[in-house]
Amino acid sequence: MRILQFSVGVNMKALRFALLALAAGASVGLLATDANAGGSLKDAPYARPFSWTGFYIGAHLGAGFSDVDWQYNNTTTTTDHSGSGVLAGGQVGYNWQTGGLVLGIEADGAWTNTDGSTSCPNAAFTCGHEVNWMASVRGRAGAVLGGKTLVYGTAGWGWADIDYSATTPGGPNFGYSKTHSGWVAGGGIEHMFAANMSAKFEYLAYVLDDVTAPVGTLSGITTTTLDPTIHTVKIGVNFKF
Repeated sequence: MRILQFSVGVNMKALRFALLALAAGASVGLLATDANAGGSLKDAPYARPFSWTGFYIGAHLGAGFSDVDWQYNNTTTTTDHSGSGVLAGGQVGYNWQTGGLVLGIEADGAWTNTDGSTSCPNAAFTCGHEVNWMASVRGRAGAVLGGKTLVYGTAGWGWADIDYSATTPGGPNFGYSKTHSGWVAGGGIEHMFAANMSAKFEYLAYVLDDVTAPVGTLSGITTTTLDPTIHTVKIGVNFKF
């Protein structure tokens, strides 16, 4: 009888030990499974909320469309012509986001071959222009849509370097160059497609000051007033850091 009681006691202890070992093994297995699935809560990475705030630098490519009014002073003769061409350049800026509003400042510059021509009032001559480069410094203000899409308006001051000419195959030929300045305004849409990369589409209008070219530059008999306007459309990419 004592032998039977001893045997039952030993078996119960063995059973309890086996159950404890099984529970411990299951716990270790669950921990290992959690580790393989991405680690514990303590080790889980923190996902920082997205923000437009920060500096950025980028590049753009697009097209320019120009219109120039010519006025031959001391006469009633006028002419005007339009032009077009490609442009390529870069931009740098800073954004600051508060809630769904983004404010910023941007400076950009571009090379362009936007040009055009037409017959001068004296039909023996061709009146033309060519825009060499453009630049601007602008403020930006926009609204965030869906967290990563920004619709914005922009305005500021701009510059454009333009060569003017009045030419004829047999000569004489006249030329004049001027770096104009004036106000710039437009708008665009920009989408952040990665943590620090965005793409944008933008329209800008350059409304530039007019200038009076002296006698002998675009005419041998009178001064000439030139009044240019330029419109640009472009796509670009920005790297935020």
